[in-house]
Order: sequence, then C-alpha cells, then structure tokens
Amino acid sequence: MKKKITWTVVAVVVLGIAALIVWHFWPVETINLEEYTPSEEFEPAWEAMTNQPEEKAPTYDIEETVRAMNALEVAQCQSEDFMSYLEYVAKQDFTRVAPEVLEQKKKLFPILQRLYELQKEHKELDDVWMLMRSATSGASTFVSEVNPVGVLGSMLTGDATLSSISVGSSMEKAQTAAFDEYEKQKELKRQLEREIEAVRLSYIEYLEDYAPIYYKYMQEWNTLCLKKDKAYIDLYSSRPLDAYNQSQEILKDYPTNREALLLKGLSLIQISTWTLPSPSLQGGGGIHANEGQDSLSSSSHELSQPDERMALLSEAEGVLDQYIQLYPSRSAPALVLKGLLYREQGEVGKAVSFFDQASIEYPRQAAALTDLLDSYKARTYLNKSAEGKYLLRLYRSTMEGFGIFSPNLLKAHYYAEHDDVENSKKEIFNHFYRRSNQGVYDCLLSDMQYCEDNMYSSFRQILLEQSFLDVAVEPTMNWTLSDKDDEIKVTINNRSDIDLENVRIFLCLHYTDMYKDEYDVQKLPSVNIIKHNDKTEIGVVKLNYEDKKYNDITRIRAIAMTDDKICWIDNVDYKYMKAQETVARGENAQLSTVNSQLSTPQAQLLSDFNINDSKLLSLISQGIQIYGTVSDGNIWNDMKQDVKNLVTGKDRKLRIELPRILTLIDPVFSLHQLNDKDKSIRPSENYLSGSNIRLKFDYEPKQNETIPLYIYSDFANFKVTIKFEDGKPVVKNVELI
Repeated sequence: MKKKITWTVVAVVVLGIAALIVWHFWPVETINLEEYTPSEEFEPAWEAMTNQPEEKAPTYDIEETVRAMNALEVAQCQSEDFMSYLEYVAKQDFTRVAPEVLEQKKKLFPILQRLYELQKEHKELDDVWMLMRSATSGASTFVSEVNPVGVLGSMLTGDATLSSISVGSSMEKAQTAAFDEYEKQKELKRQLEREIEAVRLSYIEYLEDYAPIYYKYMQEWNTLCLKKDKAYIDLYSSRPLDAYNQSQEILKDYPTNREALLLKGLSLIQISTWTLPSPSLQGGGGIHANEGQDSLSSSSHELSQPDERMALLSEAEGVLDQYIQLYPSRSAPALVLKGLLYREQGEVGKAVSFFDQASIEYPRQAAALTDLLDSYKARTYLNKSAEGKYLLRLYRSTMEGFGIFSPNLLKAHYYAEHDDVENSKKEIFNHFYRRSNQGVYDCLLSDMQYCEDNMYSSFRQILLEQSFLDVAVEPTMNWTLSDKDDEIKVTINNRSDIDLENVRIFLCLHYTDMYKDEYDVQKLPSVNIIKHNDKTEIGVVKLNYEDKKYNDITRIRAIAMTDDKICWIDNVDYKYMKAQETVARGENAQLSTVNSQLSTPQAQLLSDFNINDSKLLSLISQGIQIYGTVSDGNIWNDMKQDVKNLVTGKDRKLRIELPRILTLIDPVFSLHQLNDKDKSIRPSENYLSGSNIRLKFDYEPKQNETIPLYIYSDFANFKVTIKFEDGKPVVKNVELI
C-alpha cells in the first residue's frame, strides 16, 4: 500500500514538473488583429477609427495627426476605466489623421478587449485598467498621477535607431515594468499569468510597430514647430516682418495651417501700424507685398502711406476670413484679430462688435481651441527654458483668449486710452469672469501682468487697499510625522476696513529651481466672507508641483476675486523684499510735476487723482499724528486689546497715523532703513481705519530721541524725522528720498 502511495506521489510530482516546463516553454500566443471582432462595448470606438471616407489620394493634416496620437495616449493614461477611454475615442474626429497611424492604433483594440474580458471573468483583475494606464506612462508603480506618453517618450530618448527597435531596448523596460509590478502585487494564478503574458507580448509587438510611425510624424511635427516657434518669437519681439515671412514659409507646405494663418494675420496688422516707409529696412523703400510674391520685403517702389497701410490690412482681412471659413468651430482668435484690424482702421463700432462676438465664442470653443495643447505639453523641452515656457504661454494666449488675444482686455485697453475708467474696469471684470468659467487658472498671472502693464490706472482702482491684504502659509504637519510636509494651511489677513464677500482665491507659489517669474497656481476653496481687520483661514492645500515640499517654497502670492474686485494679495515678507530691492537699485519714482507722472503707468494713477510728490509731501506733513510719550501711555480708544493698558497707562509703544490716501502708492513702513536681519523695525500693527492708516511699533521712545520713519513704495520713498522733545513727539522734517 505504501509503495502504491509513493508511486502516486512521484507521478503527481513528475506531471507537475512537466506541466511547469510545458507552461514556461510552450509558446504564448499573442493577440491577432486580423481575427479581431469588436464587442458591443468596443464597437463605437472601433468604428470611429475604421469608418473613414474613401479618397483616391488620402491626405492628412500633420497637426491633426499629432493631436490624435497624443490625445489617445493621454486619454489612455488618464481615463478612469475602459468605458471612459472608449467613450472618448468614439467621440473623436479622425478624418484628417494619417491612415497608417490609425491602422497601428487599431492594433491596441484586441489587447484592450482581452483585458476587459479578463476583468469581467476574474474578480481579482477588477483593476486591470490600471495596468494599461501604468504601461502607457512607463510607470513601475500604480499611481493616480502619471506622465502622459511616457512609454513613447522613453522610446524616443533611447540610443537605438527607431526603425530597428527591439524588445531589449529602453522601450521594453518602460512598459514591461508595469506588467512586472502588476503581477507582483496580484499573485496571479498560472492561467492568469499566461493571459497577462500574452497581453504583455502583444503590447510589446504593438509598440514596436507603432514606434517608427509615431517617430516619423513627430519628426515632421518638430520641423513644423521650429518654424512656428520662430514666427512666434519674431512676432512678440517686435519683428512682424520676419514673422510674416516665416508664416508664409509654413503656408507653402501647409496652406491651411491654423497657427500660421493667425500668425500671418497678426503680423500684417502689426506691420500696418509702422510709419511707412520704414528707414530701418534695407533699401529704405518701405514695406511692400507684391502680388504673386510669397514674402514681404523692402521695396524700391514706394507707395503712399495710406495705400500701403490699407493694402496690408486688406490682405490681413483676407487671411482671417479664410481662417474663419476653414475653422468656424475655432474662430474666436480670428474674431479677436478682426477686431484689432477694424480698430486700426478707426472703425471702433465694428471692432467692439467683433470683440463681443469673440467673448461669446471663447468659452463655447474652449475644448476645440485647446485640442493641440497636449501636443505642446508633449514637447517637454519647452518647460526646461524660460524661452520655451514663453512660447507655451503665447500659444495658450491665442487659444484660451488672454493677453493680446483677450477681447475683453482689448476693449478695456481701448476704454482706458479714452479715459473711460468705468467701462475699462467693467471689461477687466468681464475678462476674469469669462476665464474663471473656462476653468483655466494657470495663466492668471499673465492676465494680471497684462492689466498692470497696459491699463494700470483703471486696474489699480478696482481695489485701492490691496496692500492691506496679506497671505500667509504654514505647514500642517505634526513634526513627529514626516509625511505631511507637502500640506500647507493658508490664511488671509484683511487689514483693510472693507469686508470681502464671495471670494475666489488662487494661491501662487514660487519654489526652488523655478524661473524668476514662474509660479504654480492652485485654486483654493471659495470663501463666503473675509471680514475687515480679521484673519481668515482659507483651508489646507496639498502641494502637487514636482514633489516640492513646504521648505521648497521661496515666494508666496495670491490673487483674489470677488463680484466687484480683483487684486494681488502678497505675503508680508514679499512686500518688504520688493521694497528693499527697489531701494537697492535706487529705482524710486520721484514725481516732481504732473507732466512727469505720465511717463509710467503707476504715475498715471496719481495723475488721475491730481496728485504729485509735492502734494504727497504736504499731505504727510499735515496729516501725520504720533501717539506715545516718554512718561505716559497713550493709545487709540478703539483698540480692544489695549483697554487694560489704557487704564494702567503702562503701554508706551509708538503709534502713528497717516492719511489714507497713501494707499494709492502701496506703502510699506519701517523705523530706520530696511534690512534683512531686523524685522522689529516693521510695524507690529498696520491697518486701515476710516480716513487713516494706523501703525503700531513695538518700540518705546526715549527722551530727546530722534526716530526716522521710512515710507517705501514703487512711486516715491519718504523719510519722516520724529524727535521726542520734553517727552512729546514732534515732526521735524518730511522729505522725499
């Protein structure tokens, strides 16, 4: 009996070993596209790729091809499940995508369908979609935030020639890591291991076939991008003639290219604003577009200036009309340029009408206009230089409607130029309202900068007290737990005497390794009210920029929007840092006459209020009040925290009141000159109350002591000399420094 049992065990072991050998060495069959029949769930997406119009000579658009390639990779990488991805694909228009790209992308369908079937058959594979998400990103672990087109990126950065990519290349390491990690986490049964292995091999085969195709069209796209980038740089570097010629080069090969048409139209409008003929051009004969020529050049044949200008504007209008006819669902930027064109012709009514139409179309066309943004983001090298980031912002401004392509800001600028401050402010609000509805926040800094540069006076009057709002952040982490250093608590200190209601706040953080003017922008929870003279905790924010932590934050700013206000909210340290930099450079705007005020936008604001530096000196001299004696405490009656000291007379801290009109110059204050080390010279309290700015310093004056109070701003810097004679304060001098 024992022998029989022993032989049975031996037989089982031998058969088991044989099964393992067969399992390991028996060829795993990959998934075959030719035998593929889409299931009911996959059929709509399959048909979207398959049912293309038959043409004798199939054509393609390189931008549509690249858009589709990148969009499909990003969708696979970011979709929550199979159905989300399939729904996205089914809604795509592939009519202008290169046929061989679609043929290769279709090879992914049987792979995905087999995984989908496995997910339905086996409960332990309920998250198998994450396998494809992670494989697309080239990730080694399953995370919610993945890098789009990571596998393709790894393929293109390898040393191997793409036409001969092998399974042993860097591409294989990128996408097989996801399969290895999945199998490790799942502890799969042998049957499922073989199923997953079949998917793995099919996926590798798919990528090896797809990589050369992807590379081929990306090469063409990169060549086109070089020309477009050059045109953008020329245009925004005040070289519209070069931009025009560059756009013409693009249109030779791609006659219907969207960006090239817009660049050509804008460059023609800018050229038309020149004083013609231009002596800066070779030959000195002006700019002339001869019929039949492909570029603008200096011409010895001079036309009269009005005729020359009208010819350029007429050509621009023809280009923009062509764009609108070709791309009616993406017409908003062309409508903006038509508004600019009519503004240059002096037809203000028509210009405003086109701006209004563009304002309506931008939100409706937002998705269609930004459909190439993923292709721009895929050019990751743009984020590695200031110039690259600049180009990315230029493209976004065109397609999202900010900066020079904002119809509302262009109207606001026009109204500001014609001293219509109320309408200018209204259009600024309309711009930010539209942008908020489009859900685009990362370029708000560009919007703010554009307003400050082009219509400072009307923009600044939206909230004169912005320097009396502060933002502060602090880590939320318990110092015994090191995994919380990527969370911060945000607080707003409203030192003004105005309640802010229905407040939307956007936090702007500058980290180590960022460019000087670069910020990461995050939308914070909306706040019902931020009360005057009060601190309000806005909420907790998780930092999500390139693994940065609290200690990586170097500068803090915020943008606040209400129903009738918009302003910067700066960190206190940032305000003093700016003041110190200004002082170090000696760049204070000393305003001697109203006429000199017109030289800067900031000075124009004071001019609007009929104020110059002499008047500010006079207002400070007449309005300053100093409280505090050497012998007796003297405080403001409405300061609740000092009621006890009012009775005892023990508080002898220095208090100063200044006229509220100084809020126009965004002042910061210090006793003695600013320095990095001593923050005690800053006021411990600094807030608005009625017609005054109230300051309190943690400093007790001494008998016969002379104390300098410094007032710093971007407009002018002042020094107030205070002396305590017989224990009482006397203003000895107020001077501009």
